[in-house]
Amino acid sequence: MKKQNIRELMVRGEKARKQIFSPLLSGFGLTPGQGQARILHCLLQKDHITQKELADSCHMEVATMSRNLDRLEGLGLLTRKNNPDRRRSFLICLTEKGLAEAREIHKVFEQFEEIACKDISEEEAELFCRILLKMCENLEGYSRKEM
Repeated sequence: MKKQNIRELMVRGEKARKQIFSPLLSGFGLTPGQGQARILHCLLQKDHITQKELADSCHMEVATMSRNLDRLEGLGLLTRKNNPDRRRSFLICLTEKGLAEAREIHKVFEQFEEIACKDISEEEAELFCRILLKMCENLEGYSRKEM
């Protein structure tokens, strides 16, 4: 396999991911491709965190996070509570409805992982993750000066 195929395979994988996730997430009232499911999933892992912490956890820009939080708050899935440690900061918290939806989204994510990893050994999955992590670090650390 040629290195040139990497970009094409990444695009193909992203397209397939979207085709699987869109119908699975449409029943939640979330906008596919906006990261709202990822936000709920991150809050399921760690609740009562600042918007900045949540944005970092979700690998999302703070401005994008803010729009998504407004949408999720409007759906009654989360609330913003005053941060006792900082007067100008809020903690993002799941509501009971949000907790229930986040648990269902976790099941959807697990289902996706089972589909994606069908007929792949644990060793192959670990190697793939290590390689993809290196690629992500390379891409995230890239600057135009390197060219």
